[in-house]
Amino acid sequence: MKYFLSFIFATCLFSVLTADIAVPHIPTLDVTCAVSETQTYLRIGKKYYIIGKSKVTWFDSLHLCRRFGGDLALIESAEEMDAISSYLKGQGYDGNAWFWISGNDLVINHHFISVTNGLPLPFTAWSPGQPDVPGVEHCMHLWLRDGQFQMNNWLCTEKAFYICQRQNNTRCYGGY
Repeated sequence: MKYFLSFIFATCLFSVLTADIAVPHIPTLDVTCAVSETQTYLRIGKKYYIIGKSKVTWFDSLHLCRRFGGDLALIESAEEMDAISSYLKGQGYDGNAWFWISGNDLVINHHFISVTNGLPLPFTAWSPGQPDVPGVEHCMHLWLRDGQFQMNNWLCTEKAFYICQRQNNTRCYGGY
């Protein structure tokens, strides 16, 4: 009996630890913050994102994402990068559409960290020859090169679209 109960406990524990319970499995998620209207996050891969429709500076995109209950997107794997790239291409975005993400080297040149969590980037997919222009181009964006969206560093004060990522523990109410 003791071994049977241990087996049941281990099986339940394994099931809980391996389940993808970080986010609900729905295609969209509405988030309403006190200071803005309801925003709809789209599930792309395993995370929820907002694709900003206006072009703003990297600093403005950071504030917009926070206002919408999230942060600039932190791409943590090749799987996430492929999902975002496929989605953007499927929506018709081309080489003229650039998207701010969370990476920056504002503190130490060419030491890119995420503004989302303050840690070094766990994954990068730089375009060939990137990052370049140390000390000048500090903020990361995605751009379409060779048929895939890839990472590049750019001037933070230039304007681009942006990608917000919904945080699990948002500052705002999530309607789920």
